[in-house]
Amino acid sequence: MGDRYLRHKSVPVYDDDDAVLDEIDGKRTYDVQDKLNSIKYNADLLLDLEGSDVTFERIQRVGLTHPIRIKNKDGLGLTVPDSSNFSVSNVRAMVGSRRMVDVMECKTQRALEMSMRDFEQYFEGKDRRHIYNVISLEFSQSRLESLVQRPKLIDCLDWIDLVWPQHLKLNQIEQTNKLVHMKYPKVQKYCLMSVAGCYTDFHIDFGGTSVWYHILKGGKVFWLIEPTNENLSLYERWTMSGSQGDIFFGDMVSTCQRIELKAGNSLIIPSGWIHAVHTPLDSIVFGGNFLHSFNIPMQLRIAQVEERLHVPNRFRFPFFSEVLWYALERYVHCFTGNNYLTEEYQSKNLGNSKVNTEEKENKEYVHLTPFEYKGLQKMIETLEYIPKNKQNVPEGIIGAEELLEAAKKLLYNHSGDDHELAITGKAKAFWPAVHRPDAAKAIRKPKPYNSTPAYKKPSGTGRVRRVRCKQCEACLRDDCMECAFCKDMRKHGGPGTMKQTCIMRRCLNPILPSTVKDDSIIESPTVPTPPVVESPAPKPGKRGRKRAGSNESDVTVKVTKVEPEIFPEEESPPPRPIVPRVFVTRVPANELSRYAIRPAEPAAESDDFPNAKAWQQVVKYLSHQELVNCMLVCKDFLRWCGAPSLWSKIDLTDATISSSMLQTLVRRAPTSLNLSQTNLRYKQLLWLIERSPALRELYLVRCSWASVAALGTAACPPLRLLDLSWTSGFTDSHLKQLLSTPSDARPGQKMTHTRLRFCKDLNLTGTDITDLGVKLITNTLPHLKSLNVSFCPITDEGFQTILNPSCSGQYMLTTVVAQHCAKLTDTALDTTTKMLEITEIDLRGCEEISTEACSAFVDRSKLNLEIFDLFVIVGV
Repeated sequence: MGDRYLRHKSVPVYDDDDAVLDEIDGKRTYDVQDKLNSIKYNADLLLDLEGSDVTFERIQRVGLTHPIRIKNKDGLGLTVPDSSNFSVSNVRAMVGSRRMVDVMECKTQRALEMSMRDFEQYFEGKDRRHIYNVISLEFSQSRLESLVQRPKLIDCLDWIDLVWPQHLKLNQIEQTNKLVHMKYPKVQKYCLMSVAGCYTDFHIDFGGTSVWYHILKGGKVFWLIEPTNENLSLYERWTMSGSQGDIFFGDMVSTCQRIELKAGNSLIIPSGWIHAVHTPLDSIVFGGNFLHSFNIPMQLRIAQVEERLHVPNRFRFPFFSEVLWYALERYVHCFTGNNYLTEEYQSKNLGNSKVNTEEKENKEYVHLTPFEYKGLQKMIETLEYIPKNKQNVPEGIIGAEELLEAAKKLLYNHSGDDHELAITGKAKAFWPAVHRPDAAKAIRKPKPYNSTPAYKKPSGTGRVRRVRCKQCEACLRDDCMECAFCKDMRKHGGPGTMKQTCIMRRCLNPILPSTVKDDSIIESPTVPTPPVVESPAPKPGKRGRKRAGSNESDVTVKVTKVEPEIFPEEESPPPRPIVPRVFVTRVPANELSRYAIRPAEPAAESDDFPNAKAWQQVVKYLSHQELVNCMLVCKDFLRWCGAPSLWSKIDLTDATISSSMLQTLVRRAPTSLNLSQTNLRYKQLLWLIERSPALRELYLVRCSWASVAALGTAACPPLRLLDLSWTSGFTDSHLKQLLSTPSDARPGQKMTHTRLRFCKDLNLTGTDITDLGVKLITNTLPHLKSLNVSFCPITDEGFQTILNPSCSGQYMLTTVVAQHCAKLTDTALDTTTKMLEITEIDLRGCEEISTEACSAFVDRSKLNLEIFDLFVIVGV
């Protein structure tokens, strides 16, 4: 990712439609300060303990069911930097200025992305018009990791350390939380940086994980709600209602406790607890998430809640199902000695430690705590009843069904375990301590500062940057004047900071520069070797270099090749032999060619062979499938049939989108693309539209909002037609996000309008758009000519807004399709219209609209209209 600078939006101009925008925006309608001053939230749910009392034996005895506050970290085993000289600048220096972090805008609870450098400037600056909160900076594998040590209790509980294959964790290199580079659930150490006034609404941590916090600077205020059956049901309804900005969830439940944490305090929140957080002072907090064996049923239940709420994968616990399998395998192995790991995972995690039969018989009997027994029982039931295609058995596990049977047998044998004997202060499932030589190899040892490098033969395979071919369509094209790079160029009035070529002018066939020569190609055995002339050794005492005169310009001196000697490692190599200067034949300047021209490739076509333009006139009559078949003939056919002019319209309905297919779409550069009913994901669509500036028509019928959301970014091309029919979960707030000014504009981009401003045809059939969304469309899309809101829950007021909007300026809408809108009645047509030219108003299927109302509308209108097919009003 490139650097992005934080820009505040321009001051909005308020008008009569502000109430509509605020209602869609999701801003809070209650005052958090009132909730801070209220004496209502005084339940007794918190345990105050000393650091020495928070032990693993206590968890084995009573479990981890209530939040624990530790006011002093002494005895807790926690290590953090000194708060007096630690700031956000230190965090930025240790994780990197370009590290991108997820930032939450607290007023709207909207997620943004910002670099650490930008957030540091914001945090230490005075401009606090927007309240930004960083709650998900995971800093493992960074220099900050060594300065923060979790409480000892967490190390004894965390499944990531106890059951996840340790060689995968050792192989983790990437610092960020990109799932594609993640080799283990990277959620153990977070740094939270919040300015005063930050507020995070009620939530449950992903996967039902427990959380530990330590306040290094500032302070926090928590509202805690116990995860009872009633409270969890209320939480689901509150989340799905979309009224989070109107209702404070603490007022919906019977018991809620507000607690305050000051600098130096620590807090442990158990699994499933619903909590909200307020920041009264600028704060720096360290924390982390962890799964453990003493509240497995709640962890599984929260995962099911996330499934019902359709939480996106990026906001869930990574590798949640895989962790369950590894935890079950560790319990079975540690209690029975049976192994269900692949040979590779055994060698890298168990080494040569094998348990023989005698050791199994003499092994001391280990008791399970009731918390572990009930948790394993629930885990087996969950894994057993999950469909096989969703079990996500990790690659390190073999024989998943046998593992489940062995776990059932284990529980049967331990059904009568004694709770007191199970309190040992040690974890029951873990990895044995194994010496891993590969881990030492993975650590890169720094070279001595003044070490002398060994002799290395000069390499002739240096990396060379390719140049334009100056022949393809992209090279011959002018700047588009629309992309971010064009607007950044100095010649077009930009700052010139990006230094990139136009997106439309990216060469399709870059070639090596003419100055690059490959010795393996130039030196041919057919070329005779020139004679070797040995030059005399230089005279001692004369170090001066004689400059070659004009009479020496035609003389070429060849020297013998000096073979490098092999010196022993103990001795330093002797001084490099003095090589005589080589004189190169000079050519007069007037004989040099002005340009370096590469020799043309031999023509493979005869004079009577048709040229490319002639072939394109032939292949333009072929279908896309026939073009694909022709591409397999030869390279010429591949080039001719791959011309973008032949692929202006591409239909991939019901196709399975892959990475190779996306690359092909970018090469074809279509202007009309149909991706309806595909498995398209957010990152795929974002990657595609960033590289398709020529796209003008996009069909995304029956796709999910999770993927369609990519159109709300600055990378969206200026679409003329957008079809979002039957998009699942598409509401007014999502429409507001699409039609808002993108917040991720790059340096040089000054956006004041939505990227869909020039859209002329918008199809929202079957979505959940209401009157608020209709009003937003008429105010933000001035060039819209056709609007389809069929099967949408709009009312008479919304339809009247379409016919007679409150926007100023010329109204260009000509076609309105509102079929099967059950809430429309005759009142919808009791208005005049601003539509200058009506092509069609389709009201078929609206049972509450009569033909008399349609006739009255036609008679009342000043336009030349007539009724076609009873409920279709067309212009003549």
